[in-house]
Amino acid sequence: MKKMVLLVSVFFMINTVSAAPAGPLDPGRVPGQNFNLTPFLLQTLDTRLQFTEVDPIGLYQDSYFFTDQHTGAMAFRVPSGAGHSGHSEFPRVELREKGNWAIDSGSTQRRTLSLALRVLAEPTTGELIFAQIHGERSGGSEALKMRWSHGDIVMGVKKHYGDPEQRITLLRGVALGSRIECKLAVRGDILSVDVRSGQASAKHEFSYASDAWKAIPVYYKAGLYSQDKQHDGSTASVAVERLELSE
Repeated sequence: MKKMVLLVSVFFMINTVSAAPAGPLDPGRVPGQNFNLTPFLLQTLDTRLQFTEVDPIGLYQDSYFFTDQHTGAMAFRVPSGAGHSGHSEFPRVELREKGNWAIDSGSTQRRTLSLALRVLAEPTTGELIFAQIHGERSGGSEALKMRWSHGDIVMGVKKHYGDPEQRITLLRGVALGSRIECKLAVRGDILSVDVRSGQASAKHEFSYASDAWKAIPVYYKAGLYSQDKQHDGSTASVAVERLELSE
């Protein structure tokens, strides 16, 4: 696998808040040296496989969040059945945006998360989440979940806070290890999703019910949220090769 060069382009970024440093990824550096992680905190696992948070990330890395020694990619690794946060049943190693914003039809701001990643290993369930728009309220405030489902790329959305998740399949049959480019953008109450892998690509727009969401602060997440809560011996792995957060 070749080292990935981080590019700044009009397509992927406007008024960047968080962009990886220019140049190739360096396998000898920790994630915080290859990527600007200042706008994020890290949700990871401690030595007892229990949920913990790290803020600031700085030069931190561990057995579940580290730099791939061959490619320089930012690696996320989650053993199935590991510890989880208080409002979940599933284990995760994720970056969480520290700031928050609103899904509000009255807003003119455009909030964008752009990333390139590879799913290197899936859990026994074949299900994981690699990006989210999540809310500060329990009980159904996941506005978006970008799902890997047995090689399909699926967006899960909720028009209203607390609704059952609506799942929309964007790409089918993506092989493990394939590069996936994903751009998420929200302006007002409109979500745009652009995803591609190899020659396959898909775009989808979704309209939220602004009145149902605008009072709930939301934020982006990226990394690996495993959907396997069983101690079945499997370990999921995701490698992120580009991460950009803009507004």
